[in-house]
Amino acid sequence: MRVIILHGDDNAQIHILEMLTLFWLFFMSATFLIRIDVPDSRSVAHDASLEAAGESVFQYGLGLEAEISGENRLTELLSNADNDGACALLQDALIAGKEANCWLAKNSATANPYGLVGTPAGNTVSVHHLVTVNDDIWTVSLTLWNIGGGA
Repeated sequence: MRVIILHGDDNAQIHILEMLTLFWLFFMSATFLIRIDVPDSRSVAHDASLEAAGESVFQYGLGLEAEISGENRLTELLSNADNDGACALLQDALIAGKEANCWLAKNSATANPYGLVGTPAGNTVSVHHLVTVNDDIWTVSLTLWNIGGGA
């Protein structure tokens, strides 16, 4: 009488280990060779510096004393319909390395550019401010951008 003892199929176990090893090597090689470059998103600090420059310009115009009459220099120029002068006041107060286009709208009228009008180079940020002059509401907008590679 012959006794046959069945042990697990050793060859099958080795083939499974070989396949797992090959799969792992292929997977690791693929992850090493395939590289996906994802561009960094734009920095919020870039936009924040432009926004802060615009806000400080508005604070300057509203904080400057009126030369003849009015609450401040900006409202004085707007009440005298000196739109170019109001925009020039704001544009001249910008810090170095920044430029802006100035847009004015009285009450519900369409905004129009005044002062020096330039062509933005790169990304822009718009800052808006409402100014009341007598019975009128002015929307003063600045579209700001960096010049000369400044941040």
